[in-house]
Amino acid sequence: MQTAAEISLAYLRRSRTLFLGMIEDLSLEQLNEVPEGFNNNIIWNMGHILVSTLGLCYIRSQVKPALTLPFPGRFGKGTRPEVNATLEEVAEIKKLLVTSLDQIEADIQAGVFTKWQTCSTDTYQIPMDSVENTLVCCLAHENLHLGIARAQKAVLKQAEAVKSAKMQGPEVALNSI
Repeated sequence: MQTAAEISLAYLRRSRTLFLGMIEDLSLEQLNEVPEGFNNNIIWNMGHILVSTLGLCYIRSQVKPALTLPFPGRFGKGTRPEVNATLEEVAEIKKLLVTSLDQIEADIQAGVFTKWQTCSTDTYQIPMDSVENTLVCCLAHENLHLGIARAQKAVLKQAEAVKSAKMQGPEVALNSI
């Protein structure tokens, strides 16, 4: 029988796989563009789920992770995209979205999460007093940001279609809306 942590990690992996699949057809420019009506962009949402999950698991447990916590100050709570992400940074985020969960799982299996500083997030306000409960919160949080990123992609694609139609002329523009 799977533990609660194993189940949460399986869902987190699936959610991240969906996120990575969703961006396959997007350019670097599209990943960095802040769509109208939003205050961040798709790559910010990806970086945010990465640093939030690592921060909640390792900072709250007071465990020094085997990996360096990435992108300090760049994707945390209260930040916005100040600079465009590079291709190298996008590749690093994509890689860490996979490998960071492997590290969390290895640390759970090694029993390193023995102390916990209970906290709750502003979003959900439900106390997290263990790595297992934290992973459940992270799953909800990551799916929230996946939904936001999907909405951002839809806005970007719609704006792209309207721009393309306008470039083809008024007759085509009317027919494509």
